Amino acid sequence: MRIKSPLYTALVVLTLVVLTIMYVLPIYVVVVTSLKSPAELAARQYLLPSANLQFENYVQAFRLIFPSLLNSTIIAFSVTGLSALFGGLGGYYLSRTRTVFARILFILVGIAIYLPYQAILIPLVQLMARTGLALTHFGLILSYLILNVPLASVLMGTFFLAIPRELEEAAEVDGANRFQIFFRVVSPIALPAYASTAIIIFTQVWNEFLLALTLATPRTQTIQIKLAEIKGSFVAQYHLQMAAALITLLVPLLFFLLLGQYFVRGILAGALKG
Repeated sequence: MRIKSPLYTALVVLTLVVLTIMYVLPIYVVVVTSLKSPAELAARQYLLPSANLQFENYVQAFRLIFPSLLNSTIIAFSVTGLSALFGGLGGYYLSRTRTVFARILFILVGIAIYLPYQAILIPLVQLMARTGLALTHFGLILSYLILNVPLASVLMGTFFLAIPRELEEAAEVDGANRFQIFFRVVSPIALPAYASTAIIIFTQVWNEFLLALTLATPRTQTIQIKLAEIKGSFVAQYHLQMAAALITLLVPLLFFLLLGQYFVRGILAGALKG
């Protein structure tokens, strides 16, 4: 029988309080800074809230980042959707094909996941330049697909391995072909895996900086590059940068909440059918 002493409880509570403060404090500073004026920022009292809240900082920040926010939204959603589609098809092939070629390909795709994309940055930029897709939206989308489809294939393939083959065999007996089995039988069951894969890929693409800095132009600039520019070269505009960061946070947060609902529904549906 475990006996918890008051000292043990106090240490646990103290540890949780310290960790909570360490996690919440940066968010608090961002929110407080986004509502300050340049004069208040010059005082360097970052923990003190503003006496005169500057909500117009958000309006000005939104005007500055809107084109880049739109670019990131288009690129991130396009890459996420296409990666989930091709990753699902590739993962299904790798998980259901028992040939030596498929096994070797599965291993190579897994190795590609752990390869830092900085190692292939120069060849990737050269490929985009030779195909004429450099400095375009399609070039960024294709580059992110090259980097994220292997990850989606491995994640989806691992999930497909846990799906009983009897479901596919029953559908095949009823006359369904491979595409019908994949889209009508396997994919509905794999909705939790699709949601998890989409969240991971969307977050990676949305927060990616180096590749966007290399391939983007002012017309195709993504939000992460714009956030770095808002700070300013001569005067630090931290109030606008923090306001823009909070606005930028809304898109991935809404995307996560939307897919989180489907993720829970998929788990509950599987549990009820079982």
